[in-house]
Amino acid sequence: MLTMTVSAPCGDLTGNVRDGVLQVYNIDYASARPFAPSSPVSDGPHVGIKREEPEQELVLTVTAPQPAETPFEDAAKFPILLWIHGGRYEFGHPSEPWTDATSFAKNGIVTISLGYRKNLGGFWRDGKDETYRAVDDIFLALDWVLRNAPAFGGDTSQVTVSGQSAGAGLALAVSSDPRANGKIHRIIAMSPAFSLLSGSPMRRAMAGLGIGSRPSTAAFAHASAAAVDRAQRLVAAVSPSDPAVGPRFESFSPKLPTLITCTSEEFFAERAVETLDRLPTKNWFARRYAKGHGAVGAFPAAAYGQRPCGFVISDSAIRSSAVKVAERTAAAGHDVWAAQFEPGKGLGYAPAGRTSGAPHCIDLARFFGRERNHPFHQVAVDFVKTGSTRLPKYNGTRQVTAWAGADDLTTERVVEDAWEAPRQLFGS
Repeated sequence: MLTMTVSAPCGDLTGNVRDGVLQVYNIDYASARPFAPSSPVSDGPHVGIKREEPEQELVLTVTAPQPAETPFEDAAKFPILLWIHGGRYEFGHPSEPWTDATSFAKNGIVTISLGYRKNLGGFWRDGKDETYRAVDDIFLALDWVLRNAPAFGGDTSQVTVSGQSAGAGLALAVSSDPRANGKIHRIIAMSPAFSLLSGSPMRRAMAGLGIGSRPSTAAFAHASAAAVDRAQRLVAAVSPSDPAVGPRFESFSPKLPTLITCTSEEFFAERAVETLDRLPTKNWFARRYAKGHGAVGAFPAAAYGQRPCGFVISDSAIRSSAVKVAERTAAAGHDVWAAQFEPGKGLGYAPAGRTSGAPHCIDLARFFGRERNHPFHQVAVDFVKTGSTRLPKYNGTRQVTAWAGADDLTTERVVEDAWEAPRQLFGS
């Protein structure tokens, strides 16, 4: 195995080199006691030459083009892609194999994938005026990036923050925070998932039952790990179709050029959703579900057809956020591009295996170039490098690029107001 060491402000960083790409895994950027603020770690050398699977939190992984004979500082500057992993704000880590950023590095991009605290430890707050610990963690990671990415050839004047699902929700929330001003320059948000009722009285009550006292940051900090885990499980039990914790959509404020995507069948393939859509009462259930999950407009029965439960669950959780991001970003005068993944020919990569459908997470392999011939990867590369894409803008016309199918069998068309149903049902 070929290794390479880069001298960065934080210390010497040693990683793997393969096919012209340098990867340094699991670099500690911060430390924290449970429920306490995080703080930067001391400078020092780090050897990250193996991909480790445990879900480490306050670490990051760097994937960069291997330098030539000249040091990085003297080489051409590469734009930076800051990747925030998803996982319902409950699981995931920055070195997941299917989010390997090798293809981005081969296209001249430095990718830094970061971890953050999850569950109640990352997303509890005593009052609405406080920030989440996880968001504070991410800003420490951003500080690390701005300080150390130039050692890998990264251009800190070209930083794109990106994420999928919960990671997209965090990317949007972080980019809206005043602390991001001038540090982040554009956003790629894929299937953004926010929590509808995070911090609600019911969920706070469940958290209190878990630790046996009134829930607070101080109470959690003094509770046992078993009690905190019990509290998290109780909160999750009352939120089966909504992330138990995490930022709400209200945390988003459009400030930057944005590429926003989702799928047409986010949760269609979930067994419980398929079962609901086989019931004779499926339309009644879908209407009731919509009312309980933020519906403000008429139920789009014709658009939802024979899968009303699949559509309403997917739209309340994902597509309604995607269209709101697009609408509000355009209204604020920023450029926005929108795209949707649809079922078609060929097999894509999803958590449950290869599929011709368009389930949640079908976008990840395409974004990272694992489906070598899918157009989304090159669109993302162009956006990270230039802040623009070849796709038509959503602004004014509500045009959404629809990609159907997988790999080199993908077809592309442009659909006006493709997100009309979620826009009308859940508002914009």
